[in-house]
Amino acid sequence: MEKEVKVTTIVDEEGTEYELEVIKEFDYNGKKYAVLFEEDACDCGDDCKCEADEKEACKCDDECSDDCDCDCHEDLGGHIYVLEVVKAADGTEAYEEVAENLMEELIPVVEKELYPTEQ
Repeated sequence: MEKEVKVTTIVDEEGTEYELEVIKEFDYNGKKYAVLFEEDACDCGDDCKCEADEKEACKCDDECSDDCDCDCHEDLGGHIYVLEVVKAADGTEAYEEVAENLMEELIPVVEKELYPTEQ
């Protein structure tokens, strides 16, 4: 049985949208937090050795797929964010940045949540 991947869209101050995967949600000191992951995009561009019939059909400029023969899709990394989950005015969930001093406190909690057997 496959686990359903929860994806959320975050909008920054400039209005840029980012799609992030919700890795884990957890409670800490009476508040809810989420660990979010943003995968790095493929930037192979013109170096793509895509086997698609036409270059226009190649999606490697946006993200690698199985028909892309570039090397970067195997080495993609990403960024992890820890944000507080709050209720927006319309009742939906929203995400807010965590203060730097609280983030230092949350890092060991996140590690324990993500890797519970590694003590």
